[in-house]
Amino acid sequence: MAWKCPECGRIEFSDAMVRCTCGYELEDPFIKLTRVSFCPDCFQYSYTDQDFCEKCGLNLTLYRLNPEAARSSLHASKAGMTEPTRELTLKFNGSAREYFRIWIVNLCLSLLTLGIFSAWAKVRKKRYFYSHTLIDGTPFQYLGRPIPILKGRIIAAVAFSAYYLSNHIFTSFLPYVLVAGTVLAPWVIVRSAAFNARYSAYRNMTFRFDGGYGGAVKQLYAWGLIPAVIIAGSFKGLSRYPMTAVVAAAFTIFGLLFPWWIKRFKGFIIGHTSYGDRKGEFSATGGQFFKIYFSAGLLLFLAAILVGILEVTIFSFSKESQVPALLGSIPLYVGYVLAYAYVKARGSNLSWNQTRLGPLRFESTLRPRALAKLYLTNTLAIIASVGTLIPWAVMRTLKYRADNLHVLLQSELTDFKGSEAGDVRAIGEELGDFFDVDLSL
Repeated sequence: MAWKCPECGRIEFSDAMVRCTCGYELEDPFIKLTRVSFCPDCFQYSYTDQDFCEKCGLNLTLYRLNPEAARSSLHASKAGMTEPTRELTLKFNGSAREYFRIWIVNLCLSLLTLGIFSAWAKVRKKRYFYSHTLIDGTPFQYLGRPIPILKGRIIAAVAFSAYYLSNHIFTSFLPYVLVAGTVLAPWVIVRSAAFNARYSAYRNMTFRFDGGYGGAVKQLYAWGLIPAVIIAGSFKGLSRYPMTAVVAAAFTIFGLLFPWWIKRFKGFIIGHTSYGDRKGEFSATGGQFFKIYFSAGLLLFLAAILVGILEVTIFSFSKESQVPALLGSIPLYVGYVLAYAYVKARGSNLSWNQTRLGPLRFESTLRPRALAKLYLTNTLAIIASVGTLIPWAVMRTLKYRADNLHVLLQSELTDFKGSEAGDVRAIGEELGDFFDVDLSL
């Protein structure tokens, strides 16, 4: 930083100038001087007390701390001035009556064909969901085909049968099956993500996932399973207090390791997903996920304490009847629903809000209380209707999520350029479905 001498006009590079090289001395060392700032971006002096360059707008204070961040902020602000952000309308216009007809036909034919029709049922369901989800008036497209999906499901069923038989009948083969499953799990994740991306399209342009097996191994084992095993083994010293050891290990794994692992795993999936020539970017931190899971865990802990208080103080007088015990467990179920809704809402908001796809960014505004109410009413309606209101529950859930997701564009959709993408086998996708692998935001 520099100051301009009020006598000769010379620029002196000193933050606390009391004597100029021309001989001028300040009578009052606290006199207000004209501060001079030199901008390293446009190479100009600014006679101002502001922390921003008068010519180019560079944040000079931020530049002294982090030059790259200052320049990135300046370039982003310039891009924002030349290309204003506009919101693209996201709408889901599916109908419960229409989807009920698809759902009931899928269910009946899948039962009559002993599951063979389930591949066609999946394609019909996804095509309905995609075609009724519109961004800027244009629907998504699902390009998956039933026959590859059926082949994948047959292989998935064989894999599950091998695990079940080795676990219950041919137990000597169980270690080999587990080793095979350990080797195949990263491949299933990669191929499932690749299949979902390759056969999802918008404006006749497909998505793409280019993550590799090695990257999945690193995320699943190097940053997930292996640290969890090490943490669990480190609490062996508390063998005299087994309950304390279990609680401490569970808290460390699920409270500290799991949020950090979720962040890395989502970053792997999003960072290797692209639309046209634009790749995804994920900027969330492990600390942000930790806050979400910590709050949910605290909610469950308080619900468990409330159940214990009720059982000791109110329901202890009637030990013979099971009704008081069931009533006392209600707060625990309510706490679980609230915690689950909190994780889903806050987790989705964080994941979407920290995701960029080229000029596209997203804003998710799900509310935990509203989502918990939605889950509760859906569950009660499904139970009361003996399952026939499942399509209604699915439609209102999808509509709520679409209404609370905003797509922001800082360019034009025509800026996305297509890229070549080959066929992807459905085996990994169906194995992922069979073993409930969730790759969604």
